[in-house]
Amino acid sequence: MKQRVWISIFASMLFFAPDLSAQKSPEDLLEEINRLPAVERQRRLEDGAKKEREVVWYSTMNREDSNELIRAFETDYPYMKLSFVTAGGPKTLNRITAEYRAGAHLYDATGYRATFLTPTRKAGVIMRYRTPLREFLRPGFVDQEGYFNATFTRAFMFIVNKNLVAPKDYPKSFANLLEPKWKGKLAMDNESYDLLAAMLDHYGDTEGRRMAEALGKQEPGFRRGTTLVGQLVAAGEFSIMVDGSNHLAHDLKKKGAPIEYIFPEPFIPVMIPQGFWVAARPPHPHGAALFVDFMLAKKAQEIMANQGRWVSRKDVKYQVDPGPRKQQVVSHEKWGERTAELVQLYNRLIMRDAKSS
Repeated sequence: MKQRVWISIFASMLFFAPDLSAQKSPEDLLEEINRLPAVERQRRLEDGAKKEREVVWYSTMNREDSNELIRAFETDYPYMKLSFVTAGGPKTLNRITAEYRAGAHLYDATGYRATFLTPTRKAGVIMRYRTPLREFLRPGFVDQEGYFNATFTRAFMFIVNKNLVAPKDYPKSFANLLEPKWKGKLAMDNESYDLLAAMLDHYGDTEGRRMAEALGKQEPGFRRGTTLVGQLVAAGEFSIMVDGSNHLAHDLKKKGAPIEYIFPEPFIPVMIPQGFWVAARPPHPHGAALFVDFMLAKKAQEIMANQGRWVSRKDVKYQVDPGPRKQQVVSHEKWGERTAELVQLYNRLIMRDAKSS
């Protein structure tokens, strides 16, 4: 009789026991999948993604480049729909943080400059994702902990309108931009925080601040978004874009704009690589992992390289290459902890607290 009772209790425990696999966090789930042999791992991701059928991407790329990657992803995975919302890095960080605090878990993957990695981690809105593709990335494009898988970075350069600036007057350095003739003729994005960080790192805090303040006194025209700033320079509204990038210059030249680009001397400021992360609680975890893998795979990396970006994979070449020039790469370890300070300094020294349009 006692034996029957224990068997009955045991059976009840099995019936009502929670499914431990269902209780795994998305991070633990993907960590387990990433330990599988390559073929089995891919099969598990695809089987899960076929049930989810969608990935939501909060993109900080421009719409045209985002669409090119979306088409390629949906070609490789025709059972998936890649939905996206595009905005700048700070707006995206604010959005996902606000959604997370409200208990709304709406996005699967996002990517923006790793200056914001520290506040993103502290907000708890991203997870570790140790994709096996990390081994193909250049040094500095991954971290040890698994949060940071970068897709690309950008070098800052001057973009000049050839109809407004003669070749003999092309600026070669930031010091050249401080000449009186350029006052009111420069243009900048209102969020070029990495440029300021690179200046402070290269020149030192005192001299870097002095140069930044002097640049602000040149009264640049500020706009929201580098693409818009580049278009305005190409259209002749401004003579020089101070914070142009290899990607933007490549795109404008490809479209026949009357521009030329100059890598500044004595150093090339290089942005913190663009991190690409999985949401802490993605609604489509398998699809999210597939998409991050896609962005780090050679196919997508070549697409981004052809868009003019300096991509993260070691086996994909840059289209706009400065050669053996000194580069000042912004450190996310240093500036990630000082993001708020950097933003305030940029607004005060360079923008001079001006309102941008």
